[in-house]
Amino acid sequence: MEEKKMAGYPKKDDKSGTYYFVLENGKGVDGKRKRIVRKGFKKLGEAKEAMKKLMLEISNSENFEESNMSLSEYLIYWLENYAETNTKPKTFAEYEKIIKKHLQPSLGHILLYKLKSTQLQSYYKEKLEGLSAQSVLHHHRLLSKALNDAVDWEFINKNVAKGAKPPKPVKSEMKTLNVEQLNLLFKTAKGKSPTYFPVIYGAAHTGMRKSELMGLNWQNVDFTSNKLYITQTITEANGKYFFNPIPKGKKPRGLKLTAELSKLLKELKDEYVNLKKDLGKTYNPHNLVFCNSKGNIMAPSEITRALKRVLKAAGLPDIRFHDLRHSHASVLLSANIHPKIVSDRLGHSKIGITLDTYSHLTDSLEGLAVESLDELLD
Repeated sequence: MEEKKMAGYPKKDDKSGTYYFVLENGKGVDGKRKRIVRKGFKKLGEAKEAMKKLMLEISNSENFEESNMSLSEYLIYWLENYAETNTKPKTFAEYEKIIKKHLQPSLGHILLYKLKSTQLQSYYKEKLEGLSAQSVLHHHRLLSKALNDAVDWEFINKNVAKGAKPPKPVKSEMKTLNVEQLNLLFKTAKGKSPTYFPVIYGAAHTGMRKSELMGLNWQNVDFTSNKLYITQTITEANGKYFFNPIPKGKKPRGLKLTAELSKLLKELKDEYVNLKKDLGKTYNPHNLVFCNSKGNIMAPSEITRALKRVLKAAGLPDIRFHDLRHSHASVLLSANIHPKIVSDRLGHSKIGITLDTYSHLTDSLEGLAVESLDELLD
């Protein structure tokens, strides 16, 4: 390949008193000289600095063009050379899923150095037809990080994701079930979905997150003190399960069991012991409290689908599984349980989080407090 000679020179425009530069960048295919002119610099030093920057960008662009690396090829390179060694296994699995299922099919054919912000903007719009704004925002953050690394590794000279505008997630509306609705839910779940009834019941009785319920094992259920302890979670990404212990030095969250939940867990424990005796160590190898009919980890999607089926069968409002956690908190706060107790059960780091999350309930509690004062004080 013939080497292109690039030369530039800054000059002063005597008429305006400002500075400009002319950049000569060889000849085009038509044989004419390729000349770039930039005007309007107040100082000679500014013109020189801008000229050097442009020369570097042109030089880099020519190198990028010769490399012909596609975005698809680069993202695989990024996964192998950054994500695999610098992120947690669950995070890596999530990145891999986003790249292989979404980014590669839609944008992978584009050459890395030719990728534009407008193409990312079109991609976000396309994905919003099937994904939530929060999910699309995750795609944007992954792309932004990967392209930042591409700049650091000198594959490209700028990160075009900075010019794209990802969607802003809308906070999901909290929906809760009252006591009567929860009791109907339990009754229906027991008959319609016996396998998933215990985890639905456990969520409403403890306020635990889905990942905490999935990760609860029998070693952390103490019937003597009538408490359970949260020491790990189980999460899923890209078809793989990940066991996540609580951070070192952090005290496991302990939850007092209701009488009815304690009774249910004792029944489950007896069933677990008998099946373990009959089927051996291969049954429920992780000793999970809540498992599917084969003794395996409950898939998050299956738990959600089971709840949806039960809600529909009971004629109850359509809620998310996470709303059972909100329902637990709402029932306690409506019963005038101190917010600090509720906060501890939910595992919030500060009571302020609980007060902010359930402000619509704490406002009504303040009304009850004022009514009490009216009765007590003259």
